[in-house]
Amino acid sequence: MMSELDIPSIKEAVMANKFGMFLIGGVVGAVAALLAAPRPGAETRAMVADKANDILGDAQQWGGQAAAGAQHIYQEAASKGAEVVNNVTAKGQEIASEAAARGADMAASIQEVASNISPTINEKGDELREKIEAARQRIADQVAKNVDDDAVSDAVSTAADAVADKADDVAEKAEEVADKAAKHKADK
Repeated sequence: MMSELDIPSIKEAVMANKFGMFLIGGVVGAVAALLAAPRPGAETRAMVADKANDILGDAQQWGGQAAAGAQHIYQEAASKGAEVVNNVTAKGQEIASEAAARGADMAASIQEVASNISPTINEKGDELREKIEAARQRIADQVAKNVDDDAVSDAVSTAADAVADKADDVAEKAEEVADKAAKHKADK
């Protein structure tokens, strides 16, 4: 992905390349002019040697400028890359922190709800046991008042025992529900 900073750097490299081609064209033209000029060979060779040295110096200077430009482009790219990595890393850490905070908030809310429900379940289970025991006692008292006959008394007693057994079963189920709720709360 190119940024606006990269475009001038690329343009500079293209312009430097055009300048280099211009210099090479100039050198070729100068050599051709020297060779076609009516001068003695030694003088022409000296001029060609001087021009070649000038061109070599210019080429070395241009090469140094190109290397500096390339180094500058590399440094800008490395700087931008490091900046992008730092920005992405910071954003990732921010998102992770937000997710952890939300998770902790949810866990606290669930724990609070569980702690609020458990006493209610235990309280309702105790109330149910008390009501069952009170009903059992009232039935036994009523049966004892109304029954004089041993056979009827035995039947009523058996029925009362059956009701008591069922009441015990219901009380055990209530305790199991309360225990499960407490265990669920402890697991959270």
